[in-house]
Amino acid sequence: MGENIDDLKRFSVFDSESVLIHLDQSNQVHFTPAQIQIFDKVADTINKLEGKLGNDKNARRKGNPFQTMFLDGVDSETAEFCRAISASTKAEDFLKHANFNPETDDLAIAKLQKKIDEKKRLDIPKKKAQLAADRKTLGALKASLQNVIDHFTDDESQEINQLIKDILERKKIIRGLSVKTFDDGIFKTIGSHEWKALISAAKELYEREKAANEGKEPEHCLLCHQKLTGEAKSLFQKYWEFLESKAESELRQLTRQQSSLLQDLQSLKTTYPKFLDTDAGIKQLHEEDSKYLEQLKSEFNTLEGILDEWITNIGQLKAVSRSEDPEIDLERIESIIAAKNEEESKLIDPSEEIRKLTAKQNALKHKKEATTVKDAALEYIAYLQWDSKADQVNFAGIKQATTRKRTEAFSIAVAKNYQEMFNQELSKLDCDFNLVMRTSGVYGSTVKEYRLDFAQSYSPSQILSEGEQNACSLADFLTEAQLDKNNCGIAFDDPVSSLDHERKDKIAKRLAEEAGQRQVVVLTHDIVFMSQLVRHAGDNDIPTIAHWMRTVSGIPGCIEEESSPKLSTLKKLKNDSQEAVRNYDSLGPKEQEIKLGVALDYLRSACESLIEELLFAKTIQRYDDHIKVQSLEEAIFDQDLALKIVDLHGRISEMILAHNRSDLKRENPFDIKDLKTLRNEFNELERDLNDAKKSALIERAKRKEEKKSKQKGW
Repeated sequence: MGENIDDLKRFSVFDSESVLIHLDQSNQVHFTPAQIQIFDKVADTINKLEGKLGNDKNARRKGNPFQTMFLDGVDSETAEFCRAISASTKAEDFLKHANFNPETDDLAIAKLQKKIDEKKRLDIPKKKAQLAADRKTLGALKASLQNVIDHFTDDESQEINQLIKDILERKKIIRGLSVKTFDDGIFKTIGSHEWKALISAAKELYEREKAANEGKEPEHCLLCHQKLTGEAKSLFQKYWEFLESKAESELRQLTRQQSSLLQDLQSLKTTYPKFLDTDAGIKQLHEEDSKYLEQLKSEFNTLEGILDEWITNIGQLKAVSRSEDPEIDLERIESIIAAKNEEESKLIDPSEEIRKLTAKQNALKHKKEATTVKDAALEYIAYLQWDSKADQVNFAGIKQATTRKRTEAFSIAVAKNYQEMFNQELSKLDCDFNLVMRTSGVYGSTVKEYRLDFAQSYSPSQILSEGEQNACSLADFLTEAQLDKNNCGIAFDDPVSSLDHERKDKIAKRLAEEAGQRQVVVLTHDIVFMSQLVRHAGDNDIPTIAHWMRTVSGIPGCIEEESSPKLSTLKKLKNDSQEAVRNYDSLGPKEQEIKLGVALDYLRSACESLIEELLFAKTIQRYDDHIKVQSLEEAIFDQDLALKIVDLHGRISEMILAHNRSDLKRENPFDIKDLKTLRNEFNELERDLNDAKKSALIERAKRKEEKKSKQKGW
């Protein structure tokens, strides 16, 4: 904010972020005696030497000639050595890897390449891969053929025939107990759901009646109560057998098994081996044993006819037979697979031999590459060795020694003065926490940090409460401000956050004292703290100006000059109410309504001030924690006057803009005449209160005189 304003540059600011900066962090204070500056010159000379050596390093710097070499991922002893070159590398060791002889070594590389090519032409990996692929295709062919054969075993045919037999038996039982056997033509609902429910209920009732008669069979019909004949009893018995029969559910289960079996055989029919010449397994078997392949084709054609016959018989619930099944042997395929496996095991892979030959060839090639950059590599090794020696110059140690000597001189010339002033500030703010300041001097500044003498391994923020941290940091801030002769003002942003009441008051008193030396600006939400500032400033005859900052119409930071609640006295509120309607007649209707509302608002606040300043005689003041008991003698104990304040305050409250007005009041809005009437009532009430206050003062004077007379013995 003040980058381009010189006066603002001379202000110091203390806010919430300043707390840890002053308390925990090492920070600089820019003041240093002249006799300490010799150390700064020494430090400057050291920096120049360090810079010159850095420049020499840049001038002598050599590039690594191997940076773009050996990037093909191929390793060799030479490649590993060149990648690891450092300041400890000896030139004679490098020359052992840069001794390539073109006359003999180029010929050796060519011979090695010839041997590698001969080994690669054998193509053993490809042959092994082909044999493995042949075994896999033949194995898949055998598995598919075996799957077909497994469907035509003795166990399979027996299970199918048993299923057909069970289905036929269940159907026979169902025919004997079918609903039709009960159909005598009398009722048309025989077999319906309701009919079955009826005989089920009759069965249950029958069993209960039998149990009630100690197991004796009922002799009468449960519905018509007629005596049961033998024929009727037989019919009922047949009903019960019908209900208890499981043949229908069992038949449904067997039928589902039949459908599943047919579906499986139909699926087998769909995927039945076609023995196509394009199939990899068939093609491979044809190459190995074409006669055997023809035999398989014939046998599986016969088996396919049997499959069709089985599908038909099962669908017609006829028994199936294996009497014409061919005996199919797949062991020949297994023997071919075993032969190919043995053939693969006899092939010797030359990969390891090729790897060894290639490693020898790469070693020669890498030596050839290293030899081509031999001179540049020797220069690079020499540079690394010089640079390593240059790095051994310990400028940091020299700087530390200089700093130690500077600190010793500084502690005598500066730190003691700062420490004394800081301790005074701590005492004024009641911060007796044994806070120790450590100081040192670095390049024209004072570097300081704080620790508690009983816990120096911890920062103060880890020990002290938030309020105590604020107070200690404020003491440090005020010390810096006093030592900085260029400072003309200080600004505080909420300096009493998290502080207790007593320390707030001490800080308010200290800031009021500081305001006698320079301008002090305080931003705070704490109105009690503001009242303390005003009180202490008044005690020191220092003028105080307070402004109210708030959000208006959604816009934050709007400032109302000299409008702080603490400084809004009865006199000022009356004046503000009058000023609000200045030039009232020249305003439009909407502006008149707003201005009138503001004037009423001020007048209502003035009513509240009547209570504080006159009725209670300032015994209890807003935003002040002190109760002035002695002022109670001036208080006005008049219920009628108090009720008049309540009445006037209530009528003004109904008129201000803070309330939603009724339709009647909107049609008959208040005007300036109403304000004048209320103001006249207010003035009259104020006069009455002042008269009552005068009477109270007269009474107090009388009491004092009487008290003095009694003390003198008159």
